[in-house]
Amino acid sequence: MVPRGTAIGLRKLTVNHLAAHRLAGDATGLPEGMRHPNQLLALLRRAAPFLGQTRLLPLMEALFRFTQPQDWAPEAEPIVWPSNEALALTLDCSERHVSRLLAAAIEARLIAPRDGTDRKRRGWREQGRIVAAWGFSLRPLAARHTEFLSVATAGEAGRRALQQGRRAGRRLAQSFSQLRALAAATGQEAAVEGLLLAAAAQLGTLRRIEAPAALEAALVALGGLEATLRQRLETAVESGKMSGSPDAGVRPLIPTKDSEETRASTVAGPDCSAPVVEAAWEEAPATLSARELVRLAPRLGGWLGAGRPDWPAVSQAASTLAQEMGIPPGLYGQACRRLGRQPAALAVALISTREPAHFHTAGPGGYLRGMLRRAERGELHLERSLHGLRERQASAMRELTAVNYHQTAPSRGPEKCDILG
Repeated sequence: MVPRGTAIGLRKLTVNHLAAHRLAGDATGLPEGMRHPNQLLALLRRAAPFLGQTRLLPLMEALFRFTQPQDWAPEAEPIVWPSNEALALTLDCSERHVSRLLAAAIEARLIAPRDGTDRKRRGWREQGRIVAAWGFSLRPLAARHTEFLSVATAGEAGRRALQQGRRAGRRLAQSFSQLRALAAATGQEAAVEGLLLAAAAQLGTLRRIEAPAALEAALVALGGLEATLRQRLETAVESGKMSGSPDAGVRPLIPTKDSEETRASTVAGPDCSAPVVEAAWEEAPATLSARELVRLAPRLGGWLGAGRPDWPAVSQAASTLAQEMGIPPGLYGQACRRLGRQPAALAVALISTREPAHFHTAGPGGYLRGMLRRAERGELHLERSLHGLRERQASAMRELTAVNYHQTAPSRGPEKCDILG
């Protein structure tokens, strides 16, 4: 016969078993601020999902049914001694499964075993207080109160951050869908296909991210993609609205107080490599003064300051008026470069006198592009347009004068007839 070892039938100890016994010795009574053991159980419920111990919650709730508030007094120890059969009935499982759950709870340092010499659980009370008991001590929970609180607080904050991040991700997904539809409607989908594919790939990974920091980094990257895509579409749509291609990066140099400055000079933007073309027509018609142009185009005068207008001021006002009408700054710079500053101001002033229905779908920018194309072919005659504008304004003045005259002139005919009659 093989002699039996001294440890046969005893509980196998592990490092976590020893840690549970140490925690049970460190705690005395309920933590500060708690008046009932159910408050400690509620804190365990909050922290369990973030500790990975959710499956042990039913067992801990069942054990707490056997403890009473007086068991948590500083001089007492909260020991419970339910049998595996009673716990199996409560948890609706087998006794073998109860044994596995109890071992896991000890390993998780939630309870500490208090075994008797016969390895049986029992205990009795006198006047409601435990006199002697062998079973499981719940003191480790009180010792880990601070840990549970910090884990629950941090975990709940992380969960809220994940929820907010996923909401932000859904908003970004909706925004990308709208931008994709806009790109398809304007014929720019091929130009931004790379950005759309990168955004779709990153959006597909958001659901699998569980770390708040990683989710925030992914959202920042997606936000950058959205901003880039939005900017490209705005530029492409604005350029395509006028000509179907981006405008040259040219910005005009409006003359200031120095009247000797070259009127047709322009400065190319950082990304402009096109050579500067000298103006084909440096000055407006000699018969046209800046003051008359302001009178013929009232919208131009709205951007002038006080005082007698001169051509430098009119050119600067025309630049502002062009932007108000939706003409890109690069297009107006191109007009200054090809026509000259004064003729370009005259062209913008003539466009401002047209009714909105006159431009159809091209808009004022498309009308100015047509004028530049006619100038390249030598078919642009601003003098004729200026003459027609003068005639229209003179005709309008004659009609207004005639109406006012008929309204104020005396009607003597009928009165004379009445007298003669």
